[in-house]
Order: sequence, then structure tokens, then C-alpha cells
Amino acid sequence: MKISVQTVLNLLHNIIAPVSADLVNHLQRTALIAWYLGQRSGLDKTGTANAFLAGMLHDIGTLEKDRAHLTLGSEGFLDGHEKLAVSMTAGIRFLQPVTAILENHHMEWSGPSENELPLVHHLVHMADTFELFLRGIRGDYIAQRERIITDFFAQSERWPASLEKALRESSQQDGFWFRLGNPSLSQVLNAISPLHDHLLDHHDFLEVCQLISRIVDKYSSFTRTHSASVAHVAAKLAELYGYDQDMQEKICIAGYLHDIGKLFTPLSILEKHGKLEFDEYAMMKQHSYKTLVMLHPIPELGEIISWAANHHERLDGSGYPFKLGAASLDIPSRILAVADVFTALTENRPYRQGMQSDKALMILHEEMANYRLDRDIVSLLDHNIDIVKPLVAMC
Repeated sequence: MKISVQTVLNLLHNIIAPVSADLVNHLQRTALIAWYLGQRSGLDKTGTANAFLAGMLHDIGTLEKDRAHLTLGSEGFLDGHEKLAVSMTAGIRFLQPVTAILENHHMEWSGPSENELPLVHHLVHMADTFELFLRGIRGDYIAQRERIITDFFAQSERWPASLEKALRESSQQDGFWFRLGNPSLSQVLNAISPLHDHLLDHHDFLEVCQLISRIVDKYSSFTRTHSASVAHVAAKLAELYGYDQDMQEKICIAGYLHDIGKLFTPLSILEKHGKLEFDEYAMMKQHSYKTLVMLHPIPELGEIISWAANHHERLDGSGYPFKLGAASLDIPSRILAVADVFTALTENRPYRQGMQSDKALMILHEEMANYRLDRDIVSLLDHNIDIVKPLVAMC
């Protein structure tokens, strides 16, 4: 499996959008501005690519904030977000070249000095600051471009001369402003992105999945570690089943991704104390289909897409969203289903405390007896419960 960094960023933005579409818009516009500045400030191809990548992610640390603060400009929105971004992206190898930028993108330039940060740090800071400045502008950008640029540089903050020149030059191109106002900004970024040729394998993508699950599980306080737990349990079951390391990692990826569709489910349903009404349950059931929709544009993931989306399908055809039967459910899909049920039963939920593993196994055996869950996978879990159980507790 080879997947481009740009495709991964598209997925990350699609996952963030249901939580904060405004944040995604800010990240995308900042990345676009950073790309223009990189083109005109003398950065080489690597520097421009890093500026673009950092722009696409620079405020990701704000997702670790309380949901009430997920509004640009609200009080406390930016406090400590740089270090949170570094923490969230720790261990993701392809992001290491931009880690320092994420941490320092609010450092002000005070003039040339021996300890000056590399230009790319100040470039991302300028792109970020200019994007936020533009949010206060009403009316057509092009009609006001001279005043916009004059007012921006009239602010107290200083910038390297090469960046000031780059922004002034960019502002003279109508396309710069047209692109900033494009409602389909993701298409613009895909067209100009310098990251299409930066490819990740499934080992690299597995690292990204840990960030994805952190975003998904942060959405609801009652599923804080669910995705990671399912991933770990599914990977262990895959190992016990006899799959090689590559298959274990791919099944683990499916575990991390299986609930991304829940970001479209209202919190009033996910966190309801009590039984769901019929219409609420119908809405909740959409999440596995939404997972499929979000992953479908990434054909590089191959069978991982169906494994993730099938976690509520059942062997007797009673599951959802497609009522697939045993003939359509391969072993990895069956492993994900068992891992998801076991993890859900043993976790605390709004309407109940998590069960002890022995009680959860009783329910799994009932599902197995009714030909809903795979007999071999349930037995594998039962016979190795002392190995699998700590994987849920550790997440």
C-alpha cells in the first residue's frame, strides 16, 4: 500500500470538518497562503513543501481543547495549542520535519540575529496571521487588495523583508484572491499541492491512524479510547489467528478507522443517558456507512475500507448498513466485529458501566450461538482473554 501525504491530509481534514469546519477552512487557507509565500520568498522545493504541510496542520492542537472552544477567536482557543500539536503528532515520522514549525509558528520575528529561527517558521506565522486578518474583511478582496495589504503591514508585528515582498507580489495576482475565496478549496489544494509525490506505506499510515483515532475519540468523552482499543484487540486477534505482520497492521488500521463516521452523529445521541428512540437509533446506525463514504475516495486502502465499514454486519444478515451475510464477510471483517463488540461491552458508556470480561464473553457466546459472530474468532478471544483484556485497559 502506497498513499500520498496529500491524500492523508485530505482524510484528516474530512475527519476534522464535522467537528469544526471553520478550523479546516483556516488550515486550508493558511496552507494556500504559505504555498504562495514559499514560491516567492526563495524557499526551495523542500522548504515550500514543509511550509504547505505545516500550514495544513498548524492549529491541530486546538482539537485537544474543550469542544466549546472550537471556534476561531474564542477565549482560550489558542492557549498552548502549539505544544498540543507537537504531542498529537509525536511518533509520526513523516511529520518530523515540521514538528519544530508546529511548535514555533507563533514566534514573532524581531530582526536578524544569530538565534533566528529558519525563514519557514516565520512564513507559516505570516500565513496564519494574514488568514486570520482576512476574516475581518468584508466585501470583495480584489477591490480592496491595496488597502488590505497596507492595513496588514501597518500592524505592529514585523516580518522578514523577503516575506513582505512575497505577500505583496502574491496579492497582485487575481488568482491568489480567487483561490482564497473558492468554496471548494480542497480542490485548489489538490491541484497545487507539492505533497502528491511524498508517499507513505501502511507502516507510516498506521502512525497517522493513532492521530485519527485521537481526533475521533476526543469527539465524545464516552468513547475516549474506543478506536485505539478496537485496533489493538483486532490486531492481537489477527496475530492469534495466524496472520503475518503486514495483515496484522492492516487490520489494526481498520480498527483505528472503523468509527470515523461517528463524527456525523450528534453528541446528544452518542452521549444519551438511556435507551435511544427509534429515530435516534436510525441516525446512529448511519455511522458505519459514513465511515465507508469517508474512506471510499482512498482506493489505496484497498480491503481496509470494507473491513472498517463492516464492523456492524453480522453473519446471519441481520447487521447494517447492507445486511451482508456470511458469504460476504471475510475473516478480517469478522475479527473487527468481535473486537468492536468486546471493546464496547467492557467500556463505560453513558447508560451503563463497562462489564467484566467474563460477562462480556457470555454475550459474545450468545451472539456466536445465534450465528451473528464468528465461532472461531470468539473462541480465540475466549481462550486468550488474559492476553487480550489488558489491551483494552491500556488505551
